[in-house]
Amino acid sequence: MERFFKTWGVSFIINDDTLFDVFGKPSIFRRQLNKLSIDIAKIRNIVLSHDDWDHVSGLWYILERNRDVVVYICQNFSQDIKDKIKSYNVKIVEVKDFAEISRSIYSTGEMNGISDERSIYEQSLIVRSPKGIVLMTGCAHQGIANIVEKTIAKFGDKIYLLIGGMHLKDLSVREVDEVIIKLKSYNIRNIAPMHCTGRHATSEMKKAFGDNFIPIKQGTIINLE
Repeated sequence: MERFFKTWGVSFIINDDTLFDVFGKPSIFRRQLNKLSIDIAKIRNIVLSHDDWDHVSGLWYILERNRDVVVYICQNFSQDIKDKIKSYNVKIVEVKDFAEISRSIYSTGEMNGISDERSIYEQSLIVRSPKGIVLMTGCAHQGIANIVEKTIAKFGDKIYLLIGGMHLKDLSVREVDEVIIKLKSYNIRNIAPMHCTGRHATSEMKKAFGDNFIPIKQGTIINLE
């Protein structure tokens, strides 16, 4: 599994054929695809966590070069985004409930959260790997603990790796501490916070998880075999 990012945005590629989110600035996204030798022609599934610009802006670059894909969006994405995707004549799946994307890869289903006093619909990605459950989040506007609870309830397994944006950057010190205590109580094996998690929360997670904290940088590869 490989994940790459620079400036504001997030994108993961799993098994060469599934993208989860497609970054923010298209020029940087394109440069990273080239740098990491990602073969766009191999991509078959694109899952968008939510329709904020920093998670969808690289999509058009992909669709201009590969239309043999299925794009998975939340049912409540904006109509503008839906219409633009449809203009490329690719298959779209509007996800409402838990859904299988491909073998061992699933969507949590659409969950509703609030950001800046607006409602945001978002899905997260679950991968069943030989090492255990991997939970990937775009921004986790619904609350990272709520997403973890839903995943555990569905699979009944401990989470081997929690990775992605966790949207703790605007929380108070006390609120961050409460979230970390909750995450620890779920017996999550490894954690890799990024994007909108926030510096303070990331620093505190590093202290709380110790050797099980995974620092992520551009081009990081995580082997789950």
